[in-house]
Amino acid sequence: MTFPLAKRIWTTASRQRFMWGSLVLASIVTLILASFLLSRGPAKEPFTTEQMRFVTNVVPGTTNDEPVEVQATLYIPKAVEFPIPAVVITPSSSGVEETREVYYARELTKVGAAVLIIDSFASRGLTDSLYDQSVLEQWDVENDAIAGLAKLVADERFIPDRIAIMGVSKGGTVAMDTALTIRRRWMGVDDIAFAAHIAISPDCTWITRNAQTTGAPILFMLAELDDQTPAKPCLAESLRIKNAGNERIETKVYKGAHHAWEELGWWPEHDPEAENYSKCRVWIEDDGKMYSAHTGELLPEDDWHSWARDSCMIQGVTCCGGSWSLKKQATDDIIAFLRRTGVLDEKPTS
Repeated sequence: MTFPLAKRIWTTASRQRFMWGSLVLASIVTLILASFLLSRGPAKEPFTTEQMRFVTNVVPGTTNDEPVEVQATLYIPKAVEFPIPAVVITPSSSGVEETREVYYARELTKVGAAVLIIDSFASRGLTDSLYDQSVLEQWDVENDAIAGLAKLVADERFIPDRIAIMGVSKGGTVAMDTALTIRRRWMGVDDIAFAAHIAISPDCTWITRNAQTTGAPILFMLAELDDQTPAKPCLAESLRIKNAGNERIETKVYKGAHHAWEELGWWPEHDPEAENYSKCRVWIEDDGKMYSAHTGELLPEDDWHSWARDSCMIQGVTCCGGSWSLKKQATDDIIAFLRRTGVLDEKPTS
């Protein structure tokens, strides 16, 4: 005689004991592994860091007319033979973050590049500009980036004509704008230039009408679902730059990605207070004057922020929620671009 109910109860109890036993075993293994790792001490990084200080590129009569001392961190890969290529990373509106700027620096040192992360915010006693972009304009960061380039060019450890620039959001706009000849003229720069530019989710709504560049290659890395710095205006801007004579323009739109995809998560986050300029369209002429692309209205030079707040700025942005596979793909794309453009050495063939 069989007792099906008793059998089911016994089976359930057995499964519960098995599950608890597995959890206990897993906990023991985890503790043993953790103890082993701790006994070995902290993991050794494959790079060294140096704290650097240099003066920004001062431009009289602009918001960057004071000799600010720029704070930056230089990452140098170990076991390399100098001189080596380098990449300058400029910060997003969130400031320098471990998950983004530092992450990219770590990955680039693995392929033999030095990386200079510029902290334009800390250099001016700031943390971010998410809720007021006027506290740190991209113009100021551009001049920090040029000063950083000059610092690296003067350092014999680095190859002067193999120094690239990259950044995300505000930093991505800087990476794009430092290729433009008109902005270089405004900065008074004509003797040094970046070898390549990687603009990740840049703002392409507030742009110079003059689209001529140094001719250096530019990679636009855009997020399909970006509601802060949307992809469509940047696709149009990349075409304008190409039509202005730079054939070395590449674009990639990452499907399903939101702004700041470097921050991983199961779903994107919404910040209802952050400034959003995605509805704005502004032309900047060669003399620096700004005009609304919608109405032709001349913007007040010293109070563009109030004009934007009244005319086109909205509040609320969606970001983050990236996946590791997306982040890895973007990283691989960056490295491949730097290899294609000659900044990095070609990957050794096995």
